[in-house]
Amino acid sequence: MNIARFEFATAKNATERELIRTDHAYRPDIDGLRAVAVLSVLLYHAFPSIMPGGFFGVDIFFVISGYLITGIIHRQMQEKRFSIADFYSRRIRRIFPALILVVAVTFVLGWFLLPLRDMQSLGTNIAGGAIFAQNFVLLGQVGYFDLAADKKPLLHLWSLGIEEQYYVAWPLILLLVRRLNWNALILVALLAVASFVLCLVVGARAPDYAFYLPVTRAWELLAGSALALWQGGHKPRVAHATPVGASREIAAVLACAAIMIGLWGYRSWMTDPGWFTLLPVLGATTLIALPGTVVHRHVLAARPAVWIGLISYPLYLWHFPLMAYARIHFGDGLRIRHMLAVLLISAVLAWLTYIWIEKPLRFGRQRVRIKVAGLVTAMIALGVVGYAADRTNGLPMRIPAAIRPFMLTGGESSQYWRSGKCLMLPEQGPEEFAGECAGSGGRPLVLTWGDSYAASLYPGLKHLADERGFDVAEYSASSCAPLIGYVNSQRRFCKPSNDYTLQKIQELHPDVVVLYSTWSYSETDLRGGLQRTVPLLRPLTKKIILLGPPATWTGEGLSANVLDYYFESGDFATLPERTWYRSNENWTRAIEAILEDEAAKVGIEYVSMRRLMCNDKGCLARIGPNGAELTAFDGGHFTHAGSIFMAGKVIDRILTSKD
Repeated sequence: MNIARFEFATAKNATERELIRTDHAYRPDIDGLRAVAVLSVLLYHAFPSIMPGGFFGVDIFFVISGYLITGIIHRQMQEKRFSIADFYSRRIRRIFPALILVVAVTFVLGWFLLPLRDMQSLGTNIAGGAIFAQNFVLLGQVGYFDLAADKKPLLHLWSLGIEEQYYVAWPLILLLVRRLNWNALILVALLAVASFVLCLVVGARAPDYAFYLPVTRAWELLAGSALALWQGGHKPRVAHATPVGASREIAAVLACAAIMIGLWGYRSWMTDPGWFTLLPVLGATTLIALPGTVVHRHVLAARPAVWIGLISYPLYLWHFPLMAYARIHFGDGLRIRHMLAVLLISAVLAWLTYIWIEKPLRFGRQRVRIKVAGLVTAMIALGVVGYAADRTNGLPMRIPAAIRPFMLTGGESSQYWRSGKCLMLPEQGPEEFAGECAGSGGRPLVLTWGDSYAASLYPGLKHLADERGFDVAEYSASSCAPLIGYVNSQRRFCKPSNDYTLQKIQELHPDVVVLYSTWSYSETDLRGGLQRTVPLLRPLTKKIILLGPPATWTGEGLSANVLDYYFESGDFATLPERTWYRSNENWTRAIEAILEDEAAKVGIEYVSMRRLMCNDKGCLARIGPNGAELTAFDGGHFTHAGSIFMAGKVIDRILTSKD
């Protein structure tokens, strides 16, 4: 049985066939192109260094979606049988079954595995995914304090959100265009150009918005839409076995080359989406436009490629939650064999989902209303569950009572950090520092300069200020080392914020300047930055103190470690007050050696936060009466209690040390 017959046989009714047809001819090569897209994404998420531009697979999916959906709508409009209700019904039966299953399983796993902060984030993403607004939800979560992207099980639903927003709006736009008797192809071309220009403009100023907003991504979907409208007007002949002209063969090879260059040629300094994104988008569009070539017949339409294309949607859905949970469980110990196992399990689950879930619910004309009603109800229920997880700060009732007080989201402590006022968030420039950051005018004045770690120390210093008779000023910026000349490509305001802080020090002439940070920067940044910064500070202050990194923790952070230790200990024990469990001691010692050596060279006092927290028995994880408080809620940011505790440990050195 040839490929065309084999795959056509899997399309058991007109509805399925319609999704992979152009001019009533089956296109197995489009399923093959789906395979290219999904495999690129999987390889990027599993081994990003192997294929640095693998995420462009999503852009290829966008082109395919725009092409297929617009082709369906346009053809049905021409035949005067298009129905909005029928269109949305088919979309629900196509998208909801696998999505509901994957999200439900992800939530159940999270119930047993995730601490409060992570479960709250998952709940937010479930609620956003249920209404296909995950891209907007993620925009609201972007920031230094957010969870690592590769440990968010439903992060990948952002692309589905953009597609569904397109599915909702696009049929209505095409109906309006038809009613007004406008030229749809010209309109689509103009909209695509406008969207691309907007993408470039927004991307230069706010890359996160360009990445997640539907209006800056629409041009990719519209590229496929324009092709579908053009073919709908010209009725091209689709070739399957007959050789085509040399020009089309060359064009197909060039299109493949464009996609390959995009997948392997992308570099971190490039803007995405942007000019480079044109390569996979135009490459995919060209391959769809010129079927029948050797590439199409023998590569894209090959049986393995078509099979992967058929399961590409559930495969895309399954792979990322499984990878995220693997990374959460294994942490830095996730090995290649683990990731390969995740990929294999994802493929098996995708095939089973396609056979047992997708096909029974998606196809057939029987009980369509019951199917749609059931799917919508299930999706609403998931949204309610996600909303509850978000509003209850991670469903604390699921955590054993003995360790429930240690399950922190971080908000309990960061509310004291004056975020957005004296701790500049990623998209805030130095002009947004508030007047209160300079202190209240008292003396001696202690000025803390650093990143969010410095912000986490501020509440402790403020707590001691009245008791010890000093004032506190604070100038900190997310992910910005307190070093003149420091540049962070992900934080465009680091340099201006540091320059502004130096100006404020010149105005205030504080008695003490405290430099405190994660210090998770390169040795070149640390040594060169201190050598530039300290000479500029000397004339402006009496004392300069460099605080080294605190005890830090691997995994998902100290709060999550309490949960993991409880189940891994064998007797449901609480994490000891002092412990080496998931301590990041080796990294902390390495950074401290650099800082201590450099402090001696530039002639300033160094205070080891690590030595104040750690001894031969381990590092302080819990403090207070009966160890009732954690020192940190994540990998190293102090809790409010931890901040007060550590400020008490260093205040004498701050107030009495001499530069």
